[in-house]
Amino acid sequence: MSQRARILWVIVLAIAPLVLLSGVGLWQQVKHEEERIAAERLQLAQAAAFATAAFLEGQVATAAAIALHPTIARARQPSRELDAFTRKVAGEHPEWEGVGVIGPDGNSIAGSLSGAPSYFGDRAYFRHAVESGKPVVSAALIGRRSGKTTVVIAVPVEPAPGQRGVMLAPLPTDRFGAGLMAKIGARAVALTVIDAEGQAFIRPDPDDLTSLKRLSGPEVDAVLAGKAGTSITSAGGAETLIAYAPVANFGWGVLLSEPAASAFAPARVDALERAAVLAVILGVVFGLGWILAGRLSQSFARAEQLSAELQRALETRDEFLAAAAHDLRNPLATIQAAGEVLERAAERPGSVAREQLARVSEHILAASRRMARLLNGFLDVAHLQIGRPLELERSRADFAALVRQAVSEQQQVTSRHRIGFLGPDELIVNIDGPRMQRAVENLIGNAVKYSPEGGEVSVRMQARPPEVLLSVEDRGIGIPPADLERIFARFERGANVAGRFSGTGIGLAIARQIVEQHGGTLTVESTVGEGSTFTLHFPFLCETDASTPQEPPCPTPSSST
Repeated sequence: MSQRARILWVIVLAIAPLVLLSGVGLWQQVKHEEERIAAERLQLAQAAAFATAAFLEGQVATAAAIALHPTIARARQPSRELDAFTRKVAGEHPEWEGVGVIGPDGNSIAGSLSGAPSYFGDRAYFRHAVESGKPVVSAALIGRRSGKTTVVIAVPVEPAPGQRGVMLAPLPTDRFGAGLMAKIGARAVALTVIDAEGQAFIRPDPDDLTSLKRLSGPEVDAVLAGKAGTSITSAGGAETLIAYAPVANFGWGVLLSEPAASAFAPARVDALERAAVLAVILGVVFGLGWILAGRLSQSFARAEQLSAELQRALETRDEFLAAAAHDLRNPLATIQAAGEVLERAAERPGSVAREQLARVSEHILAASRRMARLLNGFLDVAHLQIGRPLELERSRADFAALVRQAVSEQQQVTSRHRIGFLGPDELIVNIDGPRMQRAVENLIGNAVKYSPEGGEVSVRMQARPPEVLLSVEDRGIGIPPADLERIFARFERGANVAGRFSGTGIGLAIARQIVEQHGGTLTVESTVGEGSTFTLHFPFLCETDASTPQEPPCPTPSSST
């Protein structure tokens, strides 16, 4: 964890209790506001229930007063006087659908309910009024004449001792429902009034006034049981706030419903505003903490970086020295062995044949040249390490011969690999021969090293004026895709070679540096587990006519393997 992260964690731990307390406070405030809004909706439902009860009681009282009139109270049979009186009453009370008088046998005697005599003895409200002797308000029904939801006020009358009839006043509920909704005044609040049987006869949708719908649910059961309260229901992923209150003395109920998102919107918006302010404050605190932590950690980061660079430099030095000692050991051993042969020849003249002395001299020269190339390579590493370009010494050289020599020398150090070369017999180019040969040796050496199972290494050269193309292909372990470019950086190697193969990670960096200073490129294509192909391109000038004899001639098409 970085120093900045540690400081930020200290800040977070310091203000976390405050943030937690603020969050709990906001949550409690939202809940308190939602409870207050629910209580307001309950009061509104109770007010609507009270208004409904008052309206019904007023209508019942009016009907009861009219039923006491002698014309109705003593009516035993149809008469013109009775018919005229009922029509007059109906005209004085337009909110009623009419007025009718029903005899003790259940047949209509007079009234404006219908044009022909009708039988009402089978109606529940008729039987209830006759049996109880008290005014009754029926369950909701669809009026025969209006086609609207209607309740019937049934007031008992006694035209003779022991005989009981009923005066009926059908009351459509549409006007009262519209007035009740207007008094509520909240567009989002939907009003529903249900009768004692759970039928909704006052509903928000005016089109529903011509039909009856029986409702069910815990709120309906509660309000029909005479209870008042609120609840939140969920349907289709949307929450609805429902407030309910009973209509006293009639067994009815009033339900007010409103989308919870609309009802609780003020409380939730206020909470969001407070949360936004808290978030801004926290953002400022974190911003200041970030700046402070960054400044405090800069010096620590610099110290850590310098320490890491120093440690890496020491590790690189040790690896480089170990690799240099290993590379120099072979030519030194060759020179030492050759020197011992020469020493014996000097002590005992004639003991060593001239042919053997010649081979010994060749070994000494080859070993010394190899040591010279190694030392020059180490100097190139030093230049590369300090960021200085190489000082190329260009001259005419047979690049094909240099590559064959590199192939031959690498073949001598392995018996498990077959290194094949395909290219022209001769290719005269203007290059720094030793350095270009070193670049090729690095590529072939890597192909051999990272092909632990042995196999074939293919080296191909093509002359495509004005360009030379050289590829080195192996069937080794391959390179992970994420490392294809990283391996050309100094001291970097593929992730799949760590702990398996020794190396310093500078060979490919030197090879690319040499090729790029010759104006070329060095790229790689690889598949893990299948092998790699390194491709070297660099330009050269070739003679095209007699006017430019100083340029190297174009290569011939002949080739060798």
